[in-house]
Amino acid sequence: MHRIAALHKSCTTCARLLHKRRARVPQDILRRQIMPQPLLIPGLPRSLALDGWWLDMPEAAAPERSPIRAASARWPHWAGLAALVALADILFWHHDPGLSLALFALAILLVAAVGNVRRRAGPLALLVLGVAPAIEHVQMLSLAFLTLSLAAALVWLRSPEAGTAEIIARTAAWLCRLPGRWFTPLAPRRALAAREIRSAGGNGSARKSLRDWAFPLAGSLVFLALLMQANPVLARLLTLDLDLWSMFTRVLFWAGMALFIAPLLAPEIPEPMSLSPVALPSVARLGLNPRSVLRALFVFNALIAVQSATDLCILVFGAALPEGMSMAEYAHRGAYPLLATTLLAGGFALAIRPFLKEHRAMLPLLLLWLAQNMVLCGAAMMRLEHYIDAFGLTYLRLYALIWMGLVAAGLGLVATQVVLGRTTLWLLIRCIALGLGTLYLCAFVNFAQVIAAQNLARPGADADYICALGPMAHGALMASSPVTDAELDEVYPCPIATAPRIKGWRDWGFRSWRVAHYSAAMAKAEPTQ
Repeated sequence: MHRIAALHKSCTTCARLLHKRRARVPQDILRRQIMPQPLLIPGLPRSLALDGWWLDMPEAAAPERSPIRAASARWPHWAGLAALVALADILFWHHDPGLSLALFALAILLVAAVGNVRRRAGPLALLVLGVAPAIEHVQMLSLAFLTLSLAAALVWLRSPEAGTAEIIARTAAWLCRLPGRWFTPLAPRRALAAREIRSAGGNGSARKSLRDWAFPLAGSLVFLALLMQANPVLARLLTLDLDLWSMFTRVLFWAGMALFIAPLLAPEIPEPMSLSPVALPSVARLGLNPRSVLRALFVFNALIAVQSATDLCILVFGAALPEGMSMAEYAHRGAYPLLATTLLAGGFALAIRPFLKEHRAMLPLLLLWLAQNMVLCGAAMMRLEHYIDAFGLTYLRLYALIWMGLVAAGLGLVATQVVLGRTTLWLLIRCIALGLGTLYLCAFVNFAQVIAAQNLARPGADADYICALGPMAHGALMASSPVTDAELDEVYPCPIATAPRIKGWRDWGFRSWRVAHYSAAMAKAEPTQ
């Protein structure tokens, strides 16, 4: 009994020493040196040494992943990439873009959604809304909406539980990193890193794949050669008439499309972009205080009242202009400065918000200030309309009219924010939504036809500028003088004299189809008149 007790005591002491030794040694050294070796304690009987298995328990090995299952996990990505490259070849090779852009964007989203079955309807609806301007007409504005909607839909698809603000932040971060992902495969360091990974892994997946596919491919080629001898139809279908330069350029197109598409199918989405708050100058640095703000509101309102009264007398009641000044000069001289004045008025209204409770007259004076600046926007629009009547409508003048309306609506939002006591973020979100909504609606408007119709109704229209409007203005030209295309070409020898031509379903656009259909209807109706 005494001997057994002594042995038990010595075993316990050895176990404690072993645990202390393990605590001093780093874990990586333990795994390399101690763990593979058997536990040996000098003087310990063999029977007790065999019972000490619990002192050196090996770690549970991670289950090996089946190579077939790993290949099947990678298969949808590569299969989808190959399918999208083939679709891009069908849609874009030697074809003008049109409806094909919308179809390709929808195909990218559907391929990306193969492994993600949660909440597909929302991203799909967002993308359909974004590609609608591209279906109407392919232009820079419609391409911008298509790109943003596709990026947001892909992020939403991979982050179904994220909120609106997080999706916007993740989309911004993803778009910022996307150009780097396009050029990463072309960098030599990536090839070096891939080689290091293959050497570290040591699995030889490429050689295994080659060994697994060598016999099936070789046998298939043998059988195909025999079948071509027996089947002349198959031999004719597989007869190759190679154009090496065309094949080279087409392979380059495939490689470029693969590099473009691959990052879009990657499941990794970066973290939301951290938007640090912008350090704005304090109102004290701007020289603002309750007394200066109150006096500024009185003075500014008086100045704007004088300007509004002057414009009202001249533009509405027809008061005489200063000697030597025409209405066109008066309109051109004041339209854009008045627009700048209203923009400064909006900034001033935001800056003085902290002082509105200092005096009971400040809020009414601020609302009067905003209302007068909205009237000032209307006066600027009236001036611009007089200038257009004198010199004609252009893209820049039409865009200026839209911008003036947006500024007036923005001032109305500022007034609403002040009355309701909302935050600046509330105002910013609604101003962005107002701007994006206006741009979205503008993508469906044929401004070329609007400008052409306005200018052709004026005597002495600028033929050079009308010619520069392009085929989309052909309908307005037909409506003003319904003659044949040959007669129009004699009067306007430029692209506007011909209706837009649609070569096929790939470059189909609703606006092009609409103008061409209208021009054909006008040409058929002319002989019956």
